[in-house]
Amino acid sequence: MGKSTVVRRWSAAAAGAALLITTMGSGAVGSVVPSAPTPGPTDDAVINTDVLDELDTRGRADYWVHFTDRPDLGSLQQISDWDARGQAVYGALAETADGSQAQLRADLDAAGLSYTSYLITNAVLVHAGDEASVHRAAALPGVDGIYPTRDYEPPDHRPGELTAVGPMAVEWGITDIGADQVWSDLGVFGDDIVVANLDTGVQFDHPALVDAYRGNNGDGTFTHDYNWFDGAAFSPDEPGDYDGHGTHTAGTMVGDDGGDNQVGVAPGAKWIAAGTDWSDASLFAAGEWFLAPTDLSGANPDAAMRPHIVNNSWGVPGLTDPFMPDILEAWEASGIFGVWAAGNEGDFGCETLRSPPLMEMTYATGAYNSTREIASFSSRGPGENEETKPNIAAPGEGVRSSVPGNGYAVFDGTSMAAPHLAGAIALMWSASPAMIGDVAGTKELLDQTATDAPDLECGGTDEDNNVYGEGRLDAYGLVLEAPIGDVGTVEGTVTDAATGDPVPGVRIELAGPQNRTLTSGADGTFRGRVLSGDFTVTASKFGWITESTSVTVPVDDIAVLNIALDAAPTGTLSGTVTDGSGHGFPLYARVNVAGTTLFTYTNPVDGTYAFDLPLDTYAVITVDAQYPGYQQGWREVQLSGDQVEDFNLEVDALSCVANGYSPHSNGSTETFDDVVAPPGWTVEDNIGNGQVWVFEDLGFWGNNTGGEGGFAVVDSDNYGPEGQQDTSLVSPSFDLTGVSNPTLSFRHFHMFLGESADVDVSLDGGATWTTIFTSAGAEGVQEFLELPVAADMSDVQVRFHYYNAAWAWLWQVDDVFVGEYLCEPDQPGGYVVGNVYASSTGDPVRGASVTSVDAPEDRGVTVDTPADENLDDGFYWLFSTLTGTNPFEATARRMTTETQDVDVPDSGAVRADFELGSGLLVVDPEEISTEVVLGESATVDLTVTNNGDGVAEVELREVAGGFEMLRADGTRVDTSTLGVGAPVRTVEAEPSVSALSGRSAPDADPAQRQPAGPAEEPWTDLTSYPFTVMDHRVVNLDGDWYSIGGTDGFEGFADVWRYDAASMSWVDVAPLPEPASAVTAGVVQGQIVVSGGWRPDG
Repeated sequence: MGKSTVVRRWSAAAAGAALLITTMGSGAVGSVVPSAPTPGPTDDAVINTDVLDELDTRGRADYWVHFTDRPDLGSLQQISDWDARGQAVYGALAETADGSQAQLRADLDAAGLSYTSYLITNAVLVHAGDEASVHRAAALPGVDGIYPTRDYEPPDHRPGELTAVGPMAVEWGITDIGADQVWSDLGVFGDDIVVANLDTGVQFDHPALVDAYRGNNGDGTFTHDYNWFDGAAFSPDEPGDYDGHGTHTAGTMVGDDGGDNQVGVAPGAKWIAAGTDWSDASLFAAGEWFLAPTDLSGANPDAAMRPHIVNNSWGVPGLTDPFMPDILEAWEASGIFGVWAAGNEGDFGCETLRSPPLMEMTYATGAYNSTREIASFSSRGPGENEETKPNIAAPGEGVRSSVPGNGYAVFDGTSMAAPHLAGAIALMWSASPAMIGDVAGTKELLDQTATDAPDLECGGTDEDNNVYGEGRLDAYGLVLEAPIGDVGTVEGTVTDAATGDPVPGVRIELAGPQNRTLTSGADGTFRGRVLSGDFTVTASKFGWITESTSVTVPVDDIAVLNIALDAAPTGTLSGTVTDGSGHGFPLYARVNVAGTTLFTYTNPVDGTYAFDLPLDTYAVITVDAQYPGYQQGWREVQLSGDQVEDFNLEVDALSCVANGYSPHSNGSTETFDDVVAPPGWTVEDNIGNGQVWVFEDLGFWGNNTGGEGGFAVVDSDNYGPEGQQDTSLVSPSFDLTGVSNPTLSFRHFHMFLGESADVDVSLDGGATWTTIFTSAGAEGVQEFLELPVAADMSDVQVRFHYYNAAWAWLWQVDDVFVGEYLCEPDQPGGYVVGNVYASSTGDPVRGASVTSVDAPEDRGVTVDTPADENLDDGFYWLFSTLTGTNPFEATARRMTTETQDVDVPDSGAVRADFELGSGLLVVDPEEISTEVVLGESATVDLTVTNNGDGVAEVELREVAGGFEMLRADGTRVDTSTLGVGAPVRTVEAEPSVSALSGRSAPDADPAQRQPAGPAEEPWTDLTSYPFTVMDHRVVNLDGDWYSIGGTDGFEGFADVWRYDAASMSWVDVAPLPEPASAVTAGVVQGQIVVSGGWRPDG
C-alpha cells in the first residue's frame, strides 16, 4: 500500500524555485520536476550508470542526451542531384533535431548550463550538468538514453621498412591493387572526386599534396573555408598536422609531387580534411561538418561542399553507443562512403576489431604486405552479429607516403590500407559517375571484384573469411566492373510468394552487358546502376527456392523488377551443446549457419537448441559458446528430415580461461639463465664468422622479452655495419611419445629490419627442418605454436634461425617450452543464469548485479539480449565456485535488494530469477502556480505518493528555474525567457567629474536632462534619483532598496533614500551622521550596517 506525505508551506518566493524529488532505494537517487512526466524506475533506465557514478563522485558530469527521433533518410538516397540530395539530408536532420531538442535546450538555458547541440546524431552534449539536470533530461519525451562522454583511440601506426620498390618508382601498394594500370590503360586518375580524412590533420602545402588540395586557388593563394575543420584547436586558420598520421594517409589517397614520389592511388582527386583530438565531441562534430562543411568560423554550412569519401582510422574496443550508427546512416544517405581501417590488434587473435570498424554498417579493410600475406597486426573478425570482418584487405605493411616537413616515411598499419581503399573508390566513381553516392552498390562491386584469399584462421569461407574478408582489393577490376557508358537503373522488391512479406538478404545476380550482384535490404528492396541492355536475373537465398527471370534496363531510365520467392521445405535441426573437456556443463551458445543470417541460441539451463533448415541443402553449422575459454565447434549437415546434432565444445588449453578449469603443463622449459649454452642446446654459425647467438647482453639491452633473468640473443646491431649473420639456436631432442597436442611456446623481443627470423621444427634429428613461424617483429610477446606434426613423435627438435641480416637490430628469445599445455577440469562449480525484473512493472532491469553472498567474486551483471529472441532482456550469468545451496543477492541502483537461496549443481546449470522493488512516485499537483507579493510568501499543499513497492525518500530542494515577475511599471515578465541577462545600454557622456557638480539636476528642465535611452527588454525606466550622485551604496532590506551616501565629485552626502515601489518615488529617510562616500554597506540581522568610506576631508 502506498504512503502519502503532505508538505505544507512550500514557498515560491525565491527566484527560480522548482521542485526536486529524490527517491532512495539501496542508496540511489532519482528525480521528478513539475510539468514533466511523472517518473519512476523507467526514467533511470535511460541513464547510463557511468553518468550516475560520476555524479556521485564529482557532483557534476559532462553527458550526452540522445533522442529517438530520426528522419526517414532512405527515400532521400534516390535524389539524383548531388547538391539537392545533400541539402535534403542535412535539412531533414536539422528539422528533426530542432523539434526533438527544443524543450531540453530551453531547460538548459533556464538552468544556465552550457551545451552543444548536434543534428547528425540528434543529441545534445551537456557540459558540467548536475544531477537535477540529468533527471530532468531523462524525463523528457523522446529521450532514449543519457550517456557518458568518451575518448576514442587515435590510429596506431608503426615505422615500417621499405619494400623492394623504392622511392624512384610508383609505390608497391599502388601497383599491387592495379591503380597504375587504371591510369595507363583507362586514363582515369580520380578527377571530380573529393576525398577527406578524419585524422590528425594534414600539411596542406606538402609538395605531394598541395596541388590536390581543394582550397588551392591555383594562383599561390588558398581558401580554407569549407576545406578544413580544426576539431583539436591546434590550427584554426589553415590545415596542419600535429602528428604526421593524417598527412601520410592523405598522401596514400591522392599524393603526387609531379616527380618521383607517386604515392597516391587517385592523384587526380581533391582532398579536404578534419583534425580531431579523439574526443567523442570532436569526432561527432567533424562527422557533422563533413555532411555540410562550413567556413572557418563554423558558420554557413553548405552540403554541396561535402566530400564523396571519408577515410577513418580510429575506434574503441567493443560496440559504441547509438551515436556512430546515426552518423554512418547520415553519411550514407547523403552519398558519402565511409572507409575504415580494421585496427592493429591482430597479434591478439580473432575478434580483435574495434568499433566502428566491427559494425555491420561499416566497410573496413585489413592490411597485407608486399608478399601478399596478411600482416600479423591486422585485426581479425568476426564483427557485430558474427558479420564477416574485415570486409576486404589492402596494402598496409611497408607503405611509403608523405609526412610533415615535406618528407616521406614508411609506416605499417591498417591505417595505411584504408586510404588505398578510399583512393580505389575515388578512381571508380571518377570513371563511373553513375556510381557516385551509391554506397551500397559500391560495396557490392568491391566484394565482387576482390581477389579471393583463403584463410580460415578465424572462420568463414575461402571466398569470404575473417582475415582477408572478401579478399584483396583490385582497383583495376573494380573500375572495369563499374557501369561506364549508357546506364540505367534496375530496382524492385523481393517478397514471400505466400505472404507478400519482404524478404531481406536475397542475392540478386544480373548477367548481361555487365555482371552485377545486388542484395535486397531489410524492406526487401534492391536498386542498382548498371549498363543498359538485357539481363538474366537470378534471385537466391538460403532457405528459399531460387528464382530466375529477365529484365531490360533502358538508358537513363528505371526498370522495375519485383520478385516473389517460395520458401523451401524444411526440417528441424536440434540438439544439445555441452562442455566437452571434462565438466560437461550445458553451455549457453550461439548456433549459426555459416554464410547466412540464420542462427539461434541454446537454452542456458540445459544447452538445448532447435531451428528449421531447408531440406536437401548443404550447410555448415558453427557453434560459439557465450562463456569464455571454448573453441568453436562446427559440423557439415544436409537434412533429409528432422535431425539431431549434439556438440561437445572443447576448452582452449592454451589460454585455459574456461570456468572450472586450471592450467597445467607437461614438458621442458629453458630460461637461458647461464652465460653459456644450456645442456643439449647448440649454436650454429652457418657462415663461419663468429656472429652468432649468445647468452650475454653485450649490447646492454636488458631482457625485453617479458621474461626475467637471462636470455638468448643475436645482436646484429652490436656486430656493427660490416657484420652479417646467419646463425641458428638449436634445441636438444624431445621425446613427445604419448603427447597428443604438443605445443612450442617462447617469449621474444624482435626489432625487425628486413632480415629473416624463422622458427623451425625437425622430426628426424635435424636432417630436415620445417618452418612453423616467421617473425616480423615483436615487443615482449609470448608465442604459442601448436605442433600437430610432432604428436607422438620421439625425436623432436626446434630451432631459431636468424639470417639475411646485415647490421640489423636484434632478436631476443627466452622461456622456451616444448611439451603439452593441459587445461584440467579440477575446479568445482556450476553456472547460475537468469533474469532480473522490476517487481512493480515486470520490466527487465539492466545493469543489475547478482552476487554470491559467500563468494562475492562470483558475480554477474544483467544485459540486454537483442540477438536472442528466446531470452528476455535483463539476463545475467555467473559461474559459482560454491556448489549446493548458497545465498545469492541481486542489487540495482534505486531498487531494493533481493536475496534467495540457489541450489547450484556441480558441473551443471540452474536458473534463478530475481524481482526488485523500487519507489514509484506520483506528484499532485504536477505543477504549482502561485502569485506572491515581493517580500511575502504563499502556502501550497503538495502531495507525493509512493505507488511503488520500494522505499522512497523525498527531498525538496531549490533548483534553477523561472517565475513571472510584476515590474515597477505594472507590466509582467517571465524571467525564464530572459536568457543570460539584459542587453547592454550605453549612454554617451562627457568624461568630466565637474559636469556632475551641484545638486540642481532635479530642478532642471526635463528636456535638458540626459535621456535615459530606450527601455529595452527587460529594462524598465524608474523615477530618477533626486540628484546626481556617484560612489553611493545600494542595499536591499525586506524588499526595499536604499541608496546610502555618495558624492558628486566635490562634496559628500549624508542622504539616505528609500525607493517606494507603490508610489514609484524616492523617500528621504534618516541620514548618516556625517557625509560619506564609497562606504561599505550591508544588511545584518534585519539592520543596515554602514562602515568606512571617505569623508570630505579624506
